[in-house]
Amino acid sequence: MRQGGQQILLSLRRAPGVPGLDGKWELPGGKIEFGEAPEQTIVREISEELGMTVRPIRLLPYLHTNLWEYEHALQHVVLACYECELREESVPQSPADDTRWFHVNEIEFESTLPGTKEFVSLAAKNDWFDKVYIEFECLDSSTNATKRFAVATQSTLFSKYGLVKYSWAGTGANRRTKSKYFESPKELDEQIFETAKRRLAAGYHIRTLRGPDRHPEVLVRVRELAKQWNEYLPASNSM
Repeated sequence: MRQGGQQILLSLRRAPGVPGLDGKWELPGGKIEFGEAPEQTIVREISEELGMTVRPIRLLPYLHTNLWEYEHALQHVVLACYECELREESVPQSPADDTRWFHVNEIEFESTLPGTKEFVSLAAKNDWFDKVYIEFECLDSSTNATKRFAVATQSTLFSKYGLVKYSWAGTGANRRTKSKYFESPKELDEQIFETAKRRLAAGYHIRTLRGPDRHPEVLVRVRELAKQWNEYLPASNSM
């Protein structure tokens, strides 16, 4: 990382013939060698692959598991990630198109390998990262009173064992709150979208729609859904 945690180095994976792996961006690193400490691995791998010297700062509190099916083997990978900083400013010694610095707002996570979003969200120095807030409002014709319902999300350090889960909280007009945890951002996004669909169908409109400067896909989907219902949308400064 550099620029105070605003930029993160990603590498392009080349793995022809492996669906979901080839042509995806990933955090640079490599496999632990026998007898090697993980901190030594990340320093060695970045030096060998990119010609850059890094200093590990901390182990991020999350482990990610991937299964990759090659032509002659099934590979089970457990990923750990260290937040690192450059010991000195340098340029990656790799093809220009294969390694580059990304501002955290500019990363298209649909084009990254699984686990990248989780690691970046824990490392990035941005309070807004992964936080979404949507407020719905409608008029109750029976009481002539305004009803509101809000959804707020964020990634959560869930236990001392370093698990990360994604929390969703809904607050109704009577201020009751219910929360739920999800194993992945994808599951959380589906909960947000389905909630928006139910509220719009029940006569609510969207009063507030807030998220990161680079809007996650789910907010774009919710906005398009609201357009289909011809419902009121908040001003552009909310999204």
